[in-house]
Amino acid sequence: MIPNDIFEDEAALDADISVLEAILWSRAELPRRLAEASEDRDAELLTRFQIESMYNFAEFFYLLRVRRIESVEMIRRLAEYHNESIVALTRDKEKMGRLGLRQERLLDAMFSGDTLPRLIQTWQDRPGMIDQSNLARFLVTMMSTETCRKLTVDATQAGFLTRERSPYGAVLVGSTGVMERVFGGVIRDMRLKILASAAA
Repeated sequence: MIPNDIFEDEAALDADISVLEAILWSRAELPRRLAEASEDRDAELLTRFQIESMYNFAEFFYLLRVRRIESVEMIRRLAEYHNESIVALTRDKEKMGRLGLRQERLLDAMFSGDTLPRLIQTWQDRPGMIDQSNLARFLVTMMSTETCRKLTVDATQAGFLTRERSPYGAVLVGSTGVMERVFGGVIRDMRLKILASAAA
């Protein structure tokens, strides 16, 4: 429960501002560090790292690493959890509206009897590789399929991802490890900033 007036406690406000400043810092720092780590120095490419979706994109690969999504069973569980989350979201019309999502789009992003086996087979044959269309499924609540595709192309150009076509025509995407290390470094430094501010 939020107090009637959250602005009365000066000490709490100072702490709140410190957290907000750290969050804003992380949002500005990530694109700067991604640009620094990019193999390609094209100015337009580096500018595109500043869009909000890039933060979500890098976060996804970071969480795959942190949560150690490595085995076939783990990627299956992630897909099942994704499906459960989608079902729950489709039942919450108010939240769907706030996110600007349509039920049809969400249902299309679920892993079905056709797409789930493909996700698992790809992971089994090429550990760490995801069909680009399945990557877009995982990120459906954060960005459009086209935005996901564009970010995949940009991240590949920067050396953050590998992108190749399978014998069956699917575009397979895998991380080189750079992007999640950069993201993790920003998160670590943000946490340390908050702790230092609290101790001051």
